[in-house]
Amino acid sequence: MTGAIAEHLDLLDRQREAIFSELHGISERTLWHRPGSGIWSIGEHLDHTRVLNCFTRRLLLFWYPLAVPFAWPFRRRPYEASIDNVYLRPGVPNNVGWIWPPKFTPERPVCLDDLHDGLRREHQALRRFYTSRDERLLGHVRLPDPVIGILNLVQWLRVSGWHDAHHFDRVRARLENPMSVKKATSENEADG
Repeated sequence: MTGAIAEHLDLLDRQREAIFSELHGISERTLWHRPGSGIWSIGEHLDHTRVLNCFTRRLLLFWYPLAVPFAWPFRRRPYEASIDNVYLRPGVPNNVGWIWPPKFTPERPVCLDDLHDGLRREHQALRRFYTSRDERLLGHVRLPDPVIGILNLVQWLRVSGWHDAHHFDRVRARLENPMSVKKATSENEADG
């Protein structure tokens, strides 16, 4: 495995461990507090990242074998491994989290350690997927997204990191002001 995939996988791990380190000692009340109607709690933001990582992994497990025959002839060609932060692109909707709702909510809470373990397991499963496949094929298996465009699977991995960072930034903003409704961005935080 060359640098890009290992770098993207390590980034997922570093980001995850950093945010959970920052959350150490947070009260259950703060973890699950919703500052407004339709506004996710810190716990919901964290669990949404797990849910979307799980969905992505399952999608890749389905898509990869179907797409490999089309990627095979190009496996010796270079491919793009990086991508801009798609969440900063103008017009990219930041309110589609309802498609992948968190399993755990203020009505169905879990402790912070359970949220941490769940996201860690999903990141480990992504690592197994990416490290058990030929990177030359991963760089040429392409998967369309209706908003972002057509990406290869190496770029998809980086987008997963951007997605996690997007929600971790919202969590950090909530930590600065736990009762704040609009602190993280100029966009409404409703549903992701």
